[in-house]
Amino acid sequence: MNYFVYVKDILGVRTNLDQFSWNYGTIAPKASAEEFNKCKMKVNIEVRKSNDVFDYTIDKENYDKYNYFFAKKNQRKIYYYRDFLFNSKLGFSIEIIDNCNINVVVSKNYYKYVKYRFMNIHSIGYILTDLVSGLLLVNGYCSIHCSAVRLNNKTLVIFAPSNTGKTLTATRLCLQEGAEFITEDIAITDGENIYSAPWTSTFSYYNQEKYSKFDKLVDILQDKIMLLQLILLRKKKSAEEFFGKNNILDSSKITDIVLLGKGQNQVVKNKEGMFESIINLNKYEFNYHKSPSMLVFEYFNPDLSIEKMFNIEKTILNNLLNNTNGYRVYTNCPLDYTKLITDKIIFSE
Repeated sequence: MNYFVYVKDILGVRTNLDQFSWNYGTIAPKASAEEFNKCKMKVNIEVRKSNDVFDYTIDKENYDKYNYFFAKKNQRKIYYYRDFLFNSKLGFSIEIIDNCNINVVVSKNYYKYVKYRFMNIHSIGYILTDLVSGLLLVNGYCSIHCSAVRLNNKTLVIFAPSNTGKTLTATRLCLQEGAEFITEDIAITDGENIYSAPWTSTFSYYNQEKYSKFDKLVDILQDKIMLLQLILLRKKKSAEEFFGKNNILDSSKITDIVLLGKGQNQVVKNKEGMFESIINLNKYEFNYHKSPSMLVFEYFNPDLSIEKMFNIEKTILNNLLNNTNGYRVYTNCPLDYTKLITDKIIFSE
């Protein structure tokens, strides 16, 4: 079995796969069993060569059906089972042990062929992202879609819609200003601290030495040709390759929240409407509110209330804003965010 830790001491995966990709990380290095066991939330994933994800002593006919799901009232285990090509099956089972331990069995065909969200069929990576983001809330942690760095005794958490420039800004703050890297796409917060998920690797901008002409050409082609976005054309690179292992922080106390936007160059210290914006950005990235698997779990287990999870998320994010400074940074050129943040926030008097 292989072990991976996506957020130190908080989130780990044990699996018979050589690698596991989901929103919390795509290129995590292998960890030790000891590092995995230290994690508060543990996910056990088995990809089964057999197409049968039901326990061998269980008869599907004794279960209640919910579309392609099977489950029983007040039992925290669900099964998904449906016919596929040439008499094969697609299936998985998920069992929530105690809000901190999850057991997952996936048929080889499901894992192999279901790679993305398509209508009501989701990859196991997406399914577990939704499930874990919901259960983290039960445990007092909120997943957030952001980048983050620490510089001059300030820890900045940067929010923005996708393709606005938050990854670019975090990367430039590290490479050009010497900031310590925390995350570039996903992190976890308890309302006071940020915990790094550094293995996402959605980097698009690097310095000249580490970003080749071929890399730039690939980005242009992927941006112009949608099909190429589904094809891995170059090896993903980790934060350690760009910033060095000693320049990556596992956690830090948050001091400042930054929301990027388009407009004339300016920095406004104002948190009005920021809570609603962050909630909106989180809903775009984390879909536990409407995930089919989450809805099935809630249907058979009313104590796993999605509404309660959302209320916890709102409480944590409210606490986050109450404990920090809030800034809106505007520019029409993404390259200018770095200088505005450096001059007006990090080194301001």
